[in-house]
Amino acid sequence: MNLQLLRTFYLAARKGSFAAAAEELLYAPSTVTLHIQQLEAAWGVKLFEKHGRGVRITNEGRTILSKVYTILEQVDTLDRTVKDISEGDAGHIRIGSIEPIGSWKVAPLIAEYVRERPLLQINFETGSGYTIMDRIVAGELDVGLSYMPSPGTPLHFEALQVENMSLLMHQAHPLARMPRIRLDDLRRTRLIFTETVAAYRGVIQNNLAAYGSTYPYANIEITSIRGAIAFVQRNIGVAILPSEAADPLPEQTVLRTVEGHRFERTVGLIFRDYGDLRHRTLDKFIVYLSSKLYNL
Repeated sequence: MNLQLLRTFYLAARKGSFAAAAEELLYAPSTVTLHIQQLEAAWGVKLFEKHGRGVRITNEGRTILSKVYTILEQVDTLDRTVKDISEGDAGHIRIGSIEPIGSWKVAPLIAEYVRERPLLQINFETGSGYTIMDRIVAGELDVGLSYMPSPGTPLHFEALQVENMSLLMHQAHPLARMPRIRLDDLRRTRLIFTETVAAYRGVIQNNLAAYGSTYPYANIEITSIRGAIAFVQRNIGVAILPSEAADPLPEQTVLRTVEGHRFERTVGLIFRDYGDLRHRTLDKFIVYLSSKLYNL
């Protein structure tokens, strides 16, 4: 079916005039007449009848018009979708992020990105770095925000920012009463980590190893920032958290640092090298996140 004939029919019906339709379509009036005649011959239905100086649609034509309108709307939607896909503004992106950067920074940026892209479907989840990396490797996520993956994994890492970490403890904890906290003091308390892999734990243990100390104390690992804070508020241990995770400071807690040592981790974008399979929609989104999060 010729879509241009359908557009001519729709516009002539809306205008109530072949001449007005021809003017908008930049056709000669005879071309509009020819298009209508071709449709009437193909369908065996009279679409218009003369009315005064113009034309009016017949009852049969009116019935057909609603179907034609639906077809044209669907075609226009398809054209917009194809255009948006080719420009990277439509499609489907699956994103994962560690916390707290996921809720505090990534989610608002995603909201801003999709505001002008109504045809872009987003699946966003937060979780541990280990889970996010595994899901990217398995093809269940397209891109993630996490710490640097271990060597040998089929993942690319683009460093974006450094998270400074502090010690969150109950105000009645013995360390809270010390004027200065040394690295060796951490050997005598239970530490709470918000990752099940080495992102936080490795920082502390590597520093302790460099300091010449062992670390025999049993730790708590919990993949929820809120959960870690809840443990601290019950004076169960000392949580190693990004400093911004304790802003505002939770009730009954204090935030401290270790004298002479900086605890930090590098956070960045993680994705597979999909080669020719990587679609423009994902590439455009990665560039957007990278530009917005770099040293934010």
